[in-house]
Amino acid sequence: MELFITVREGETPVVIAQPPEAFHLAFLTAEDVEDLIRLEPGTDRQQLIAWFREGKLCYGVWDKSRLIAKMWFDLDTFNYPPNYRRLAADEVYLYAAFADPDYRGQGLAPLMRAAGYSSLREMDRSKFYSYTDFFNTAARHFKVKLGARDEALRLHLELFGKWSKTFTLRRYG
Repeated sequence: MELFITVREGETPVVIAQPPEAFHLAFLTAEDVEDLIRLEPGTDRQQLIAWFREGKLCYGVWDKSRLIAKMWFDLDTFNYPPNYRRLAADEVYLYAAFADPDYRGQGLAPLMRAAGYSSLREMDRSKFYSYTDFFNTAARHFKVKLGARDEALRLHLELFGKWSKTFTLRRYG
């Protein structure tokens, strides 16, 4: 059983502190796979390569030559299985964000989110979606600080790996 909220992000301007001079934000490529694995050990190399091949985008924050944070963008589908759907030409699904624990608390996540929104807008993408586990209050508060708004509270049930259904419990105005 999963209780989650679908979230619409990036509709309000995000005011963020200027990043330190050493930080650089940019899209990553398949050549950065080893850096992604160093950032988040245990990441599946083949999955990362597949995501790049499928046209998914990865946005990262570098401290000089060290990758310290990343976030993925899917331009085709909201690929979280309980909420799977095709996306319109102006929509993006944001997922798999991660920051190096040594850099947490330095405002990397809002910096990366805001810069990512800006880069995606340059690609004519204007609607940004994500999901948040209902009980992950830290993630929910973080998204509220960015001006995100809840769209729907959903419940996903699965029985014995053979039956699966997602129910919308509440839609938010």
